[in-house]
Formats: sequence, C-alpha cells, structure tokens
Amino acid sequence: MFSILADIFTSKEAREILKNKFVLMIGDSVVRSCYKDLIKILQTDNHLHDHQLKAKGEISFENDTLLEGGSYGVMSNDVTYTEVREFKTNIHLVRFYFITRCYSDYLVSICEDIKDESEKPDVVIMNSGCWDITRYGPNSINDYKKNLPMGIFSLIRVLPSHTVFIWNTTLPLSKEVRGGFMIPEIHDRQSKLREDVLEANHYATKVMKEYKLDVLDLHYYFLNHIQRRAKDGIHWDATAHRRITNLILNHLCDVWDIKTPGRIIFKNNPKMMSLPENYEFFEEKENKANYAINNLPNDLTKKIDQMANSLENEISTEKSNINYNDAKRFKVNEYFATNLNNQSSSQSDFNKHPINIYNQLNYQAISQIAKNQLQNHLTQILTPVFEEKLMQSNLYSSHQQPNYHSANINSRQNNKRKFSYED
Repeated sequence: MFSILADIFTSKEAREILKNKFVLMIGDSVVRSCYKDLIKILQTDNHLHDHQLKAKGEISFENDTLLEGGSYGVMSNDVTYTEVREFKTNIHLVRFYFITRCYSDYLVSICEDIKDESEKPDVVIMNSGCWDITRYGPNSINDYKKNLPMGIFSLIRVLPSHTVFIWNTTLPLSKEVRGGFMIPEIHDRQSKLREDVLEANHYATKVMKEYKLDVLDLHYYFLNHIQRRAKDGIHWDATAHRRITNLILNHLCDVWDIKTPGRIIFKNNPKMMSLPENYEFFEEKENKANYAINNLPNDLTKKIDQMANSLENEISTEKSNINYNDAKRFKVNEYFATNLNNQSSSQSDFNKHPINIYNQLNYQAISQIAKNQLQNHLTQILTPVFEEKLMQSNLYSSHQQPNYHSANINSRQNNKRKFSYED
C-alpha cells in the first residue's frame, strides 16, 4: 500500500495558507464532506465525527451557515435537492454548492452568482460524476460527456485569471453500493458503475487538460486505501477526508509557491517519503520477497516444489478442511499448471481437484500466471519455514542465505501545473 503524497498540515498552517482567500466548492455529498473537513481544519486540528459526515442540510455546522436548500427546502435524495453552505470569518470565506449534474440550469445560476458578486473565488474545487452517470437515464454517460465541457466553460468564463481551478476525480466505488443513493432504477446497473466511473474520470481528465485546468486524481490516490471507504460503498471516513484536505492544501502550496511544513519530506524524483530507518512500505516487503524468489538455491526451490506436491496429495487423500480461499496460499508449481492445460484433462476432472481455487479462470490464463503469481505465493510462505528447517541440513549447507536489499518504490506522481488556466 503506497502512502498518499501530501504533507501534513495543522489548523494554524491551514488558516495561514487560506488567509484572505475565497474557496468555492461545487459537487455532491462527497465534496460536501470535503467542505466540512476544510472548515473544520480552519478552526481545529480535530477530525470530523461520523454523524457529521452523514448529516446533510443542517442549519449550522461548525459555525457555518445554511444559505439555501437543505432544511429550508425539501430533504430528499433526488436530483432536485439543493444545498448552499458558507463559512465566513474576517479572513476566510468557504462556500459550498450541492449539484447533481455538471451542467444544468442550476449551475448556470451559480455562474450568475459568481459573476454578480464583487468577491471572486481564489480557489474553485469541483467534482460531479456519480449523480451524472446514474440518475439521468440510460444514456447518462454520453450526456455527461456532452455536458462537462459546457459546465466547465460556463464556470471559467466568469472566473478571474488568478483563480486556481481544481477538478477532483470521482473516488472509487465499491462493488456493492448501498444506501439512499441506490434507487431501484439503477440497481440493475450496479455492476457497471465502477467502469462508468473510470470512463467518466478519464474523460474529465481530458477535458481539464484541454482547458488547462488542474486535476487532483483522488481515484488514483485512494485505490489502495479502500479500507477508509464507508459501508455504503460511496462515502469515506474522517481520516480519508483529512487526507483529501492535506492533498488540496499541498497542491495549493505548489501552485502559490508556499513552503510546506516539511513533516513529510519528499526527495528524489519521483517523490519518496523520508520515514524512520526501519520503516518498510508494503511494496518493499513484496520486493524483498520477489528478490528472495529470484535468488533461492536450486535445491531449496526443488524442495519447495516437493512440499507443494505433498500438500496437494495430503489434501486430496485426507480431504482437509482447508477452504478454497485459504488454499490460494498453497498453490502448486508449474508442473501442476501445465497439467491443467493438458487437453487430456477433462472438465469433470478439473472441477474435482480439491484445491483448485482458480476454477473460474480458463486453462490458458492459469498457465500464464503459474510461473509468476502461483509460484511466488507458495515461495513467500514456505521460504521462511525451509530456511529454518534446512539451515542445519546438508541440503542448505553449501548455499548462502539470500541477501535482501531494500527496493525503491517508484510511486507515480501527477504532473501539476503552476497556474489555473490561461485567458
């Protein structure tokens, strides 16, 4: 699991970065939670509570004000719901608009508000995706592609040139989405929602590139942090939203050329986090295991293969209670996979195999991954056992224990612009 590439900001530092700034946030309930965390960090270092993340339309939240919609209107889960919130102090102004479509008459009215106001936003943070691709009919994804350029153009034409426009990609959805978002009309499309989100994110990124606007790829950052996703499969917990806030603040520091606090030190290119000497990322442990696999003594590798076959035979004869999911860890060697691909093996024999947990894959796929994934999983588990047991045996005496070396992580880094857009 890679770490999110953003520094850690305190409330005091966040207030200083956004001092005398007008931040405008436009989007759905996820963006609303981002708004809540942002005004939270402007007042305290504490995180949001779960009930605060779930609440909507409240008259006041953390000293902000509900301007329109919400509890003043009809509380619903349909596309007509609106909510406008604002947090204002002598030196900070943060406003949030709830939208369900990237371009609509309501978005045009928001643009008119921006145009008529004397105070123009210094930062605009926007996302629209989940509602667009689910609530507007079977052709919603095509409509989204038509509407997004018009919506973005409507906004940037009323914004001054100094405004930093940040588009947040839609966060990863779960396989099973629950809650008020899942209306009966889209239940049949649930299996395709994640693909639609990927397609929408890809298209939105192209549009932002065309308009020379910034993109904060939250989908990429949180793909390996899905443990922070809420049970409904759409929303995210307080820790995730504080990380999003840190990403936004870190991005603004890059754009405005402000020095970050330096709690997380980035060095080299791509960026690599400087952490305690003995700290290991998950990827580093995997790299060590892969290095060990490539440098095992031949005798030890043969011994592992023998153990694999022994495990297979033991499970076959004794009908062990190991379930099929756990058996993933005890996949056998290349010989087994080759036999699976043998044309003489009937489908019935294939299904009878007691530890075949890849029965949903075709034979060709199994043969392709056998030399890599299957053998690697087995080796990672059995290597420590054999190293301990064979250390004293003649089999291992003539070989040296593999010398593990730490491997550098090549984390992907987004290309960031220094300016919001060009006139």
